[in-house]
Amino acid sequence: MDPNDEWDAYEASVAASEPPPNQSSSNSSKPVATTVYTNSNRSDWRANNISNTNRSNWRANNISNTNNQRFDTNNKKNITVPSDKVGRIIGKGGSKIRDLEYETDTKIQIGQASGSDTVITLLGSDDNISKVQEMIGKLTEEWKPPVKKSFDTATNSAKNSTNNPDPNFDPKEYMIINEHGEEVMDWERFNAYCDKVQKDIWANLPPIVKDFYQEDPEITAMTPSQVAQWRKVNNDIQVKRTFDDKPDLRPIPNPVLKFEHAFRNYPEILEQIYKQGFKQPSPIQSQAWPILLRGEDMIGIAQTGTGKTLAFLLPALIHIDGQPTPREERAGPTVLILAPTRELALQIWQEVCKYEYRGIKSVCLYGGANRKDQINQVSKGVDIVIATPGRFNDLVLARHLHAINFSYIVLDEADRMLDMGFEPQIRSSLFDVRPNRQCVMTSATWPEGVCSLAEKYMSNPIQVNVGSLDLAAVHTVTQKFKFVEEEDKDSTLFEFIYDMDENDKIIIFCGKKATASHISSELAVKGIPCQSIHGNLDQSDREAALADMLDGTVNILVATDVASRGIDIKDLTHVINLDFPRHIEEYVHRIGRTGRAGKTGTALTLITRNDWAHAAELIKILEEAEQDIPDELERMAHRFKEMKIRSEREGGNMGRGGRGRGGRGRGRGNRW
Repeated sequence: MDPNDEWDAYEASVAASEPPPNQSSSNSSKPVATTVYTNSNRSDWRANNISNTNRSNWRANNISNTNNQRFDTNNKKNITVPSDKVGRIIGKGGSKIRDLEYETDTKIQIGQASGSDTVITLLGSDDNISKVQEMIGKLTEEWKPPVKKSFDTATNSAKNSTNNPDPNFDPKEYMIINEHGEEVMDWERFNAYCDKVQKDIWANLPPIVKDFYQEDPEITAMTPSQVAQWRKVNNDIQVKRTFDDKPDLRPIPNPVLKFEHAFRNYPEILEQIYKQGFKQPSPIQSQAWPILLRGEDMIGIAQTGTGKTLAFLLPALIHIDGQPTPREERAGPTVLILAPTRELALQIWQEVCKYEYRGIKSVCLYGGANRKDQINQVSKGVDIVIATPGRFNDLVLARHLHAINFSYIVLDEADRMLDMGFEPQIRSSLFDVRPNRQCVMTSATWPEGVCSLAEKYMSNPIQVNVGSLDLAAVHTVTQKFKFVEEEDKDSTLFEFIYDMDENDKIIIFCGKKATASHISSELAVKGIPCQSIHGNLDQSDREAALADMLDGTVNILVATDVASRGIDIKDLTHVINLDFPRHIEEYVHRIGRTGRAGKTGTALTLITRNDWAHAAELIKILEEAEQDIPDELERMAHRFKEMKIRSEREGGNMGRGGRGRGGRGRGRGNRW
């Protein structure tokens, strides 16, 4: 039986004993009013917000086509490329064509396809047109397998290569005859040779100093029972060696209780902390600072909004300044911070910029921005690189950056980077990283992939868990739910928005980019100022959207899960889940955008029958957070469990989340 039909049948059998879904007996699950508004009721709201509306249109009124003014439109050249290769020139979201224009100071216009070819117009100087034409040619040329070289050719090539540290390298020495009489590579000997060469390179690198910690006498005097009690009352912090606790390793340090306990010997750091107005360290900072200042590798597992960025940043500043090789004599940057999204990378960079310490410079590298400018900033000399894995890997392969130079590496939101499929870029980029570097990893969860990454890149790490390893929501967020039909979501959302207080600030999370575009367009039509962030927008638009939320130009942000982690918007009062996320982990991260830094917030989630597969997991999160559990949510979990048992008994396939044959999409749902 179709899962939706089975739902309807089950509903019919229990209708007499249950209230309708939108009249649930649980008042706590109905955080929005059910009053039906008309446009006339809302005229005052628009009048009160007309100044914001005018502000939100400033970009549209002030756009100037400065890009075209840079080029001499009379000097142009038309070239043709195969139509099926045009996508290589444009790139994802137009990122590649922008890079080409930036790097060559030309304008590239894609014409209409004519048969199998497309005409492309290039505008600029003759030299620049030649340069961009050559780059386009390389992008569109067909791949050809490499020519198989003879041993003599390979030998001469290896000897003469400037990249080969051993001029006497001869690949013939590593060939053997197998049982079939064929000449093959002896990989065991060859890999041993490569390991030796790499170790020789590492041995010639400047030394690394990692231990800068002098424990305060007040912290030394803490007894084990006092330390255990402090950890218990501070979010039940658990601290241990992630892997084997070897007998020759130093004991795990006690937490610091005040900023002075960690940075008494670094008054300039303390001065920067005081400027930010912080009163005391957060739990993750209290335990992380002595570990990192002592030079240990660390894995910090904590929910977003707990102060993880500052936990690894301040020790990084001290690490940079404390190396024996002067900064101006180093071969490259010292600190690398990898983050999963552009928004998080920019947010970390902005946090770095708040702390002025000994002239330390930083750069933020991410796709979609001006690659040429980023390369120029790196070449001028920086100490900290904050990057997304894709752009960092790009610059490593292009030899603008070398992983071997980094001695302090941070993998921020490691679980998110793995979820987004960045593991190949991370492993490729960090292939040459020196073994005695210091490594920090932060994560909100501890899946198997993160554990594997830690085994690969970390040495005897100390793991700091703030709270349980089980998935848990921030306790400062009140979680509310409204059970609706799919086609009623938009009207329910707009009712909530019209009831907003003028000081409320909200993020609306959508499951698809098209939905986010639709909602933001509808709000604009209704005269309600808003901004949006999703994958189809240019990076400049995404940055402008976030800036408008941060400075209060708008109070509504419509977003996909690209904004569910790491984005820190002060005074965010509400999170609205218009669509339930695909994974329950994203639900936790979404609602964690509010209720941060000791403040409270509210999360409103619209639930439809298509979300019933998540009901049981959602109940666990509500129970852990000691939240009210709506009766309807419990009934959904019970029904889904029963249907799953019946489906397995009958050998049927109910599909993911109840979306089997005949599943309802947006605007197609029937009555419950």
